[in-house]
Amino acid sequence: MSHFSTGASARRLVAAVQKLERNLTTAGLPRFMARLPVWWLCWHYCRLLDQKIITMRRIAGKFERWGPAIREASPVAHEKLEMLDLDHSMRTDIEFTKSSMMDLRDYCADIGRMFDDLGYQSAGLKRRQAALIQVLEDSCAAAGRMQDALTRHDDAVLARLRAEADAAAAAAARA
Repeated sequence: MSHFSTGASARRLVAAVQKLERNLTTAGLPRFMARLPVWWLCWHYCRLLDQKIITMRRIAGKFERWGPAIREASPVAHEKLEMLDLDHSMRTDIEFTKSSMMDLRDYCADIGRMFDDLGYQSAGLKRRQAALIQVLEDSCAAAGRMQDALTRHDDAVLARLRAEADAAAAAAARA
């Protein structure tokens, strides 16, 4: 979901829904009946947001569980060399995930603006948007803590390896 423009597609959707609403009104349907497409669209986005909230909570939970595991491994870095991330690929993957979550947050805001453009207010949609934005921010914060833990772990392991190399060089110089 990285770096795509939802603005244009949201504008097209707003225009299509407004046209449908005008056509239904012109056909003689009462206003509340002509508003059904907007109501259905809101219901659809509410369901979509419910699914996204569940998925993002699961991802946040993983970050919350992995972070402490990395922090627990850091003090014993002098004993273990696992999880050394020299090429920073783990941190890069986490950063990409954070970027995707921020894109999702922007998309969520675009959806809110779309319904505002349609002149439609939904407390349920606003609650879901707020919940999704909160879980996304919590997930990004947990991901950042995990990146910091990886950096501290790698620094500890690299310090150990440098100390061992220095000790080996000193021993070789004495021999």
